[in-house]
Amino acid sequence: MKNNAKAFTYSNQEPKGRDKLEDLRDKISIYLRYWPFFILSISICLGLAYLYLKSIDPIYTINAEFSINDEKNDQKADADRNVFKNAKIVTDEIEILKSRTLMKNVVYNLQLWTQYIKKGELKSIDIYATTPVRFSLIKGADNWAGHSIEIIIKNEHEFFLKQPHSISTFSYGELLNSSWGSWKLETTPNLKDYTGQTIRINLYNPESIIDNCLGSFNAFQLTEETSVIKLILREFVPERGEDILNGLINAYNIASNEHKNKATASTLNFLDERLVSISGELNAVEKNVEGYKSSRGITDISSNSKFYLDNVKDNDARLNEVNVQLQVIDQIQKYVTSPKSSGGAPATIGISDPGLISLIEQLNKLELQRDKLLSNTPEKNPILDPINRQIASTKTAIYENIKGIKRTFIATRNQLNKYGSSFESSIKKLPGQEREYISIKRQQSIKEDLYMYLLQKREEVALNSASKMVGSRVIDAAHYGSPESLNSSFAYALAFILGIIIPGGAVFAKETFNNKINNIQQIEDAVFVPVLCELSYQKNMLLGNVLNSPRTMISEQFRILRTNLQNVNNNNSRHGKVTLLTSSMSGEGKSTITSNLGIVMSAAGRKTVIVDVDFRKSVIAKKFNLKSDTGLCGYLNGTEHKEDIIQPSLIHPDLYIISSGGQPDNPSELLEKIEMEELIDWLRIHFDEIILDTPPIKLVADAMILAKFSDVNLYVIRYGFTYKSELKYLNQLSREQKLKNLNIIFNGVSLSNRYGYSGDYGYQYYTHEKPKFWSSLMRKAE
Repeated sequence: MKNNAKAFTYSNQEPKGRDKLEDLRDKISIYLRYWPFFILSISICLGLAYLYLKSIDPIYTINAEFSINDEKNDQKADADRNVFKNAKIVTDEIEILKSRTLMKNVVYNLQLWTQYIKKGELKSIDIYATTPVRFSLIKGADNWAGHSIEIIIKNEHEFFLKQPHSISTFSYGELLNSSWGSWKLETTPNLKDYTGQTIRINLYNPESIIDNCLGSFNAFQLTEETSVIKLILREFVPERGEDILNGLINAYNIASNEHKNKATASTLNFLDERLVSISGELNAVEKNVEGYKSSRGITDISSNSKFYLDNVKDNDARLNEVNVQLQVIDQIQKYVTSPKSSGGAPATIGISDPGLISLIEQLNKLELQRDKLLSNTPEKNPILDPINRQIASTKTAIYENIKGIKRTFIATRNQLNKYGSSFESSIKKLPGQEREYISIKRQQSIKEDLYMYLLQKREEVALNSASKMVGSRVIDAAHYGSPESLNSSFAYALAFILGIIIPGGAVFAKETFNNKINNIQQIEDAVFVPVLCELSYQKNMLLGNVLNSPRTMISEQFRILRTNLQNVNNNNSRHGKVTLLTSSMSGEGKSTITSNLGIVMSAAGRKTVIVDVDFRKSVIAKKFNLKSDTGLCGYLNGTEHKEDIIQPSLIHPDLYIISSGGQPDNPSELLEKIEMEELIDWLRIHFDEIILDTPPIKLVADAMILAKFSDVNLYVIRYGFTYKSELKYLNQLSREQKLKNLNIIFNGVSLSNRYGYSGDYGYQYYTHEKPKFWSSLMRKAE
């Protein structure tokens, strides 16, 4: 409590703030007032952290490694034997592994959209690996996802199905119909372990399950020098994680084989068509050779003719290869320029350009994905737009690539044709019979070489297809170790911090947005009117307690107020001291302070009179249980004498009361009468202390009228009740000297208020009774 025992002087300067250290200390003390709430909040947050750590499932990391069958080394070793020349780029394969198409196959194959739950003590347990039943959706409606089925295992043959208003018994394998579809349950070897237990089957949207799996899955190349890919999946149920990774590898191999078989079929079809055509042409040429030899009787040709024939044969063999390659290029070009191409890109027989092979490989994969989507998606569905754009851009890249390759092949063909023309010119110099025979024999050789070339390629394709090589080789199958250790220290630390932040934020918001005066420092920082005394909060304080309970804190505070008020009046030589009490608004405790101040003044042996000048809301007579029909109003109206309106208080022989005496229509005009001044002068002669209880000065002018009679003016501000904005008006009164010798009484200060009486420290000084914990807690919350 601030005990201002010295005389106060006024200053025309604005109030000065305190140093930063003191201000910081006071701000911290505001939060310390609410320490029980901080302890409670921290305890709750730590408890929630404990329950959280106990309730969450541990996360397992499932790993798998497999090697991509890289065919680039085979190409370098034997370019002719490698028909496809589809060098697999590891990064491309990683993107395929991460594709939604593969994960979708895994989710549907493993039926991951079905979850089997058994209720535990603290949490529900996912029994994916040990479920006693398997759910089968025979025919689902559009809204089947999101439903749950709750069953009780009855025995090996039947189960109970819980329905909204009943429980029914059904057999395993029996077809059941619900509003969302037809389904059935099949048993597993674990059925006996769950007899009598309740199982809940949750049905989720498969698309959301696919998103969850992709979000927790990752694949990366182990090292740049190898084609080994490492797969990682984070999953709450390790057995399910193993199945997902193994299923993903299996789906990848199936997709790779499908792609390979599709390319093989396309190549074999091309080779078979060419072999049929060349076979017919070869038979015709052989008949021509046989007929020519028999008709001419030729058995042998000269060495020159043989030399020219061999050269022409070699040149024609090379020319045949170029022509085959040009045909392949033409087929590819026709395929990529066709708006409705399907069935896979043509074979790349004889093509050794790695860029073109890689692009065609990519095109085949994209079309394979598109075909899978078309199997259950309409062709105009927007989901196909991204893959259609990829196919179109890949075809454009292939088209640009083959233009350069085609120019190279055409240039090679033209050169070989020049060589052939040179050999033909030489052959023309031979005798006519040999020349005709060489020409026929040349045609036979061309067809034979082309036939053998195509036949060899067909055998290579068939051999490669028969090998059934899968797309990868598993190095380490899916496996898991210990679960990830939960960072309990971090969880508790975070809970502790939240336990401080939550009440701290509430206190900050309360203090920031509170527009009421909550401590004396707010008054001292805003106005330059001295605070004469602080009065603590006293619930239901009875009049006279300051006399009957002299050792209470509130009694001592009123004695301090009396002492400070006498110090303020030290310079006043007049006999009777007039003290005026006012406030900003009703309810600030002005009349209660007036009554108790009068009591402590009379207790000190000073003859005191309390004058109730609040005509509009008179309470003084009621507080002292006195009649209120006789009083100041009658005297000012001339109907009563001043001696008749003074009533003994019945509490102390030196305390007297003058009630308001009614509610006149013109209270301000009554106070302006000369009779009021005469009454004050008369009271000064007959009393030591005259205390005027006036209405709130901001609401009516009564207090301003009476201020000319007062020696000291006391302005009551109530803790947690008076608005901060009222301090500006108080400053204005002080500057304009409308209330001389103005002082402040800070009323209703909470015991926990740092700027008044700090908690139980001040309380126990006056009484041996300790306040109860929750009572103290509630006071701190005020």
